[in-house]
Parts: sequence; C-alpha cells; structure tokens
Amino acid sequence: MAERCSVDIYLYRAALFDMDGVITDTMPLHYESWKRAFARAGINVEKMDIYLREGMTSTAMAKEIATAKGKALPVDEIGRVVDEKTKLFGELVKEYGRAYDCVKETLRMLRNNGIALALVTGSRRESVDAVLKKVGLEGEFDIIVGAEDVSSGKPGPEPYKSAMDKLNMPALDCVAVENAPLGIRSAKAAKVGYVIAIASTLDPSCLQEADEVDASFSELEQCFARRFEMRPGRAIM
Repeated sequence: MAERCSVDIYLYRAALFDMDGVITDTMPLHYESWKRAFARAGINVEKMDIYLREGMTSTAMAKEIATAKGKALPVDEIGRVVDEKTKLFGELVKEYGRAYDCVKETLRMLRNNGIALALVTGSRRESVDAVLKKVGLEGEFDIIVGAEDVSSGKPGPEPYKSAMDKLNMPALDCVAVENAPLGIRSAKAAKVGYVIAIASTLDPSCLQEADEVDASFSELEQCFARRFEMRPGRAIM
C-alpha cells in the first residue's frame, strides 16, 4: 500500500465510487435499520457485523449474518428481513441522510477534468435513489450499478466489471473509491487500475488491500486537487 495521496488522478478516465461510507454518511443508518429488522427475527446484530460485510447485496448479507448467528432462516423470512430493513432505512434517510463534505465539489472537479463518474453499490436501487435525492446528488453520475444490476455482488468482480462495461472503459483507466474490505476486493478482482480506500467507517488496518488509504473524503478532495495541479494547463474546478 502506498502512502496517502499518491494517485496520479489526471492519468485516469473514470472514477468509480461506492456510495455508503464513501460519498454519503449513511452506514450508521444501515446498521440501525439492519439491527431493528433482525431483532424482529430474534437475531442480535452488532455494528461490525454490518460494516465488515458492507458492499454485499442485502439478500446475501442477510443470509450470511443469519448463518453466522446460528439461525437458519427460511427464504421467505430472509426476504421479510430485507424488505423491513429497506423500509426502515428509507425512513431514516429522509431524516438523517447526508453527503460527506466536499463530495459535490470533488465530482465537479473530476467531471471538469474529463473523468467519467460511476456509482457502484450493493444497495437496492430504491435505497440508492432515496439517498441521492436526499443529499442532492441526483444526476451526478453517468451510470449507476446497484444490487439489481448484478447476479453476484461484492467481493466478486461483477459490480465493477458491469460499471466499466457500461462506461465502455478499460479497467486500467479507472480509479475505484471504497471504504470496506469487500469493496476493495471487488475492485481488485475486476482489475481496476487504482483502488483508494477511505477510513470513514473502519480502521485503516482493515483497508490495507487498497493501493492507498485516505482519512476522509475531504482529504481525498484535497489530494485530487493537488494532483491535478501537477498537470499544467488543466482546469481544476
């Protein structure tokens, strides 16, 4: 892993962002909604049960957590937990959803420098749309890949491969920004050119598979701005 801010961002043509915990401060809302939904099934969920599995589709996460807790829930009960979680998350987002500082400015900077933008998330499109609307980021991404768009979610390569296919972009021309181990592994498995992790929800020690780790989205924005300045004659904002 490189030191912070070593990416030559101006050499890439696309930036692929995870959503929760990367551009939006919504992981605590996911945890709270999962906790409530599982409680009704008699399962106690801890924060790290969710944070370390972030990036998985909701159904895959529900199945894995139930199994890890020693509960063999039937398919219909898994579906109920997922539906309840989605409903609860939507309610929490309406009140508490927010983007991290500097997100809109960073996306504008990247776009103004000719870099395509993708959102690659394990969340259902219903949740994605609700979050983006709440935080004022509707229409900011060229393409979105969510849970319904793939047959196998993170840590497999399909989410990132799908995004790159939709952008018609070679993997080596792309940068991915993640905040959890499964997302990092997904981007790496898809051969993304450079993978950045943000330590927004997990300790940097959990993110060592990334090419670099930044402390916050604000730090990433400052990093990109400095790196763009290294290319004379290129507009930043």
